[in-house]
Amino acid sequence: GVLPVALGSANSVAAKWLQAQFAGRLVEKTYVCLCAGPLLGEVGSAGEITAPLLTDSLGGESFQASVSSLGREARTHYVVMASFPPGFSRTAFEFSLLRVKPVTGRTHQIRVHMQSIGRPLVGDTRYGTQATSTLQGCPRLFLHCWRVVLTDLRGERFCAIAPLPNELLGMLS
Repeated sequence: GVLPVALGSANSVAAKWLQAQFAGRLVEKTYVCLCAGPLLGEVGSAGEITAPLLTDSLGGESFQASVSSLGREARTHYVVMASFPPGFSRTAFEFSLLRVKPVTGRTHQIRVHMQSIGRPLVGDTRYGTQATSTLQGCPRLFLHCWRVVLTDLRGERFCAIAPLPNELLGMLS
């Protein structure tokens, strides 16, 4: 997926500029994910998930997030890119390929939001179900940062795109 990097030290102008854009929610991130569960509509259908998320530390650098009224505001937009009927990948599940944009940037936001509406991500061993997290042929979590848009140091819009990798494309055929 796309990973923005600022060259120089952590205190460089470029690093501070990038950090400020993320903190100010000025970076537009778009992901592609495959989720299991009842279809979310026809191709092109759009929706929004608004559920507050609470993040708990599991010790060290490990975290667990959950939908909770005690959590912080979290919003995720999605658009259906493709739908797959039962029988896809030799299972009884329906699947939706989504383009997803987290408006806020909470820990595991996309994964928890999709699970909260009964559409866990394929390959998600933390928030998914046993059947969908171990879907035959899926080598990893089916969540890919496809596009990042930000402003460079000259004030110009910069867009980086990372096509879906072959290991995930293979799941769709």
